[in-house]
Amino acid sequence: MSLSNPWFIAALVGVIGVFHLEFFATLLNLSRLGRAIPDSLVGVFSEETREKLVDYIRDSKRVSFTRDVTLLGVLVVFWWSGGFGWLQAWAEGQGRGPVVTGVFVIALVVLAQTWISLPFDAWDTFGVEARYGFNKTTPATFISDHFKSLALMAVIGLPVAGVIVWFFQTQAWPALYAWLFIAIFTLLMTWLAPRVIMPLFLKFQPMEAGELREAIFGLARKLDFPVNEVSVVDGSRRSTKGNAFFAGFGKTRRIALYDTLLKSHTTDEIVAILAHEIGHNKCRHVPVMLALSLAEMGLMLGLMGWALKSPQFFAAFGVHGTPVGMGLVLFGMIYKPLGVLTGLLGLAMSRKHEFEADAFAARAVGSHRPLTEGLKRLSRDHLAHPQPHPLTVWMHYSHPPLVERLRALESLPASS
Repeated sequence: MSLSNPWFIAALVGVIGVFHLEFFATLLNLSRLGRAIPDSLVGVFSEETREKLVDYIRDSKRVSFTRDVTLLGVLVVFWWSGGFGWLQAWAEGQGRGPVVTGVFVIALVVLAQTWISLPFDAWDTFGVEARYGFNKTTPATFISDHFKSLALMAVIGLPVAGVIVWFFQTQAWPALYAWLFIAIFTLLMTWLAPRVIMPLFLKFQPMEAGELREAIFGLARKLDFPVNEVSVVDGSRRSTKGNAFFAGFGKTRRIALYDTLLKSHTTDEIVAILAHEIGHNKCRHVPVMLALSLAEMGLMLGLMGWALKSPQFFAAFGVHGTPVGMGLVLFGMIYKPLGVLTGLLGLAMSRKHEFEADAFAARAVGSHRPLTEGLKRLSRDHLAHPQPHPLTVWMHYSHPPLVERLRALESLPASS
């Protein structure tokens, strides 16, 4: 490791520079909590709710900041004390071959990061979320979810990592093969996740016949959006926060509504929220975002293939040779600044899509008011930041701030 090694400088910028950028953005965001509520949100956040959300956001950021500092500290100490070189040498000493050794290294690093983060996840769940009335997760469910996640990483994540390591270890065009593999895997998981993986954590039950179910199927028919199933998810077993999502393709589409959403919103609001989600499909947002994601993945894999050929890249982390598995772990540090930049484009596109889906929903239900009221209620119930700083929005928000969405909805023609 040396300051004369450009890869070492890039890694420093990636690890320490991005951390400070995130910290600066957080400070700016917190500073806006003291501002007066915009006129359009005066009726949404009462003074009591405003005081509660200020405390909630600050406490949440305190947990995440402490976790990030801890992870950064552990990483820097491990890195600068020669930990990566030691780990690679020890893994190679097991005599399992380059592919298995690479997967083993990836698994150990991911496991270490997961377990370092675990106490902070517990602090957030049983401390912050519980203090503000959101948490419904029991310790047994928390532990069960953790081990289920580890099992999924072992059953799905490790074979995927093994295939990618094998490509870069043996093929002439590894980035291309890895990109094609990831593209196919992503499409497969889009279909598989709601049917196999999500039921491991959530219980899906068919929605009972009634006004809401008829309204949902009526909306689907009106918009020519085939729906095969409407399910209610037991989200209240973990949190009081509401949610809804679509899954599947074509005639196998499935609508899932959290039971917490059903308890806190009117039928008209829920229908408008679902019309918004249908709008994403009708406006072709899903394939656009998938294409953008795959384009970024292609860029990352291409750059990674270049880095993995450089002994200097590995030397920046105290690693001898060019071991592929370790390289996959280390490249994430180098890529962070560029990942922030490419992420800005994806987030900007996502926020644009949200405005379009909002407008579609307003037209679909004949008025912007049901969605407007639903968004207000969601924001209030989730204690969302009423006016986040633009830097935080640019860097992290896939949805526009509430005040901007309300302004756009209210500016729609009255005939909508």
